[in-house]
Amino acid sequence: MAIAEAGKPVWKSLWSRQPAEADDSSGWAWTQSHHRMTISVVLLALSFSAVCGWVLLEARRATEARATEVATSLANSLKADIARNVDLLNLSLEGLMSNLKLPGLDRLSPEMRQLVLFDYSATARHPTSMFVVDDTGRITHDSKNLIPPGHNMSDRDYFQFHRDNDSAGLYVSRPIASRVTGLSLVAFSRRLSHPDGSFAGVVLTAMLQDHFQAMFKDASLGPNGTVTLARTDGIVLMRWPFRQDFIGTSIKRAELFTHFPKASSGHYESKAVSDGIKRLFVYTQVGNLPLIVVVGQSLDDVLAAWWRQAVAIGVLMAVLCAVTVMLAAFLHREFARRSAAEKKLTILATIDGLTGLANRRHFNRALAYEWRRAMRSRAPVALLMIDADHFKVYNDAHGHQAGDRLLQDIAASIAANVKRPSDIGARYGGDEFAVLLPETSLGDAAALAARIREDLIVRCGADETQRGHAKLSIGVASLVPGAESKHRDLIAAADKALYEAKRLGRNRTELAETEAGSIVPDAGAYSGEARGAAQMADQARSSAVARI
Repeated sequence: MAIAEAGKPVWKSLWSRQPAEADDSSGWAWTQSHHRMTISVVLLALSFSAVCGWVLLEARRATEARATEVATSLANSLKADIARNVDLLNLSLEGLMSNLKLPGLDRLSPEMRQLVLFDYSATARHPTSMFVVDDTGRITHDSKNLIPPGHNMSDRDYFQFHRDNDSAGLYVSRPIASRVTGLSLVAFSRRLSHPDGSFAGVVLTAMLQDHFQAMFKDASLGPNGTVTLARTDGIVLMRWPFRQDFIGTSIKRAELFTHFPKASSGHYESKAVSDGIKRLFVYTQVGNLPLIVVVGQSLDDVLAAWWRQAVAIGVLMAVLCAVTVMLAAFLHREFARRSAAEKKLTILATIDGLTGLANRRHFNRALAYEWRRAMRSRAPVALLMIDADHFKVYNDAHGHQAGDRLLQDIAASIAANVKRPSDIGARYGGDEFAVLLPETSLGDAAALAARIREDLIVRCGADETQRGHAKLSIGVASLVPGAESKHRDLIAAADKALYEAKRLGRNRTELAETEAGSIVPDAGAYSGEARGAAQMADQARSSAVARI
């Protein structure tokens, strides 16, 4: 790579030179450092947001867990109350069935028979009658009236159930309206059987729906909370808040009946079939009875406080993250700007402002670096010392601007002919230039010197002012570093050859004779391939001048 390629600024090429590797590496490390800092700040903000999100999710789970505990406690309390009341009714029915089997019951007076059959301590708790119904559905005994009402119960679901089933267990009816009082109630009945096991009728009592309403309405579950009592076949016996159109309907398609067959109690989240509100439901079976208590809490009500907290924290986190990202972007921009400025300053500190070549400081560093490398590899290092002939006279005659243009043309010729990445062209001082050529023999260096001079002649040929002043004296030296030699020896040899060129008439190339590890004192003599290359270059230059 040349110091200045076509269409590429000299300093751009210069920046890739090896002696600048340390500075370039340092700049790269600084760039990586501020990138890591920016990424770390962003990751910290994201990590903090993730932690806050996790805390909010845990808070939501805790809120739902507390709501589940409250609903479970309420469901268990209602279950215990319902089970206790039903047990009392069941005991009364079992007592009535036992009393019906007493001998001589038919010979008693109606009043005495009423006292024997019915236990008023049980019926006093619930203002409903206990009935004995025969196998035709006719009421034969009424706990509250000596003369039973003349109603037939054969169309009731409990009568038909006991008639068609041998089971003598307790049966819970659908919600019905009493034919005696007109009140809404749920009947509880047991089967009566003849000695041969055939159907003999039923004994029944009931619990008013008002009792369930009074029990459920005290539950504090929020404005959208519900309490439902249903049979295990899905028939709704009671719901609070009370909805008459919902009583007696089936909720068999509700998600409850996907969970209940697996466990007699539990909880789940689902939309209610009654109103479509998503609720947290807790359910439990009432003892061994075919009854289920379901407590539902609206998730919106349960999570209302959590949502307020989550929104507040979310907005705060969004603001903090936005500020953090903006700060990270600002820091990234400032660090990038600082890195670019430092890189530019580093580049400017290594190039000559007028010519775009390396300055002397950069050249000295490059020479020291290449000298050490050549010492390890035992390779030659060549150096061209170039001086513009009679530059002071030209500068005084044509002005500083013309002198500057001539120096720039010399630099352009150097840059156009120095091709390798390791080669360095530099302005050594004033009108003097230097070209460092690692791993280059004396002959190759002399050939390069000839190309530089030819290029300058062509460049200056179009300018009438410069045409006769494209003259360079060049000293060339090449040395294989030895243990005792210093890079200053190479400069001294090339400089000595330069002054020899000036002494011999200027506008020519002189070679310093060197041997491995030492400088030969007679620097003015040409020998072998190097002498031939220099002579050919001078002849070519003479021909070019003649053509111009």
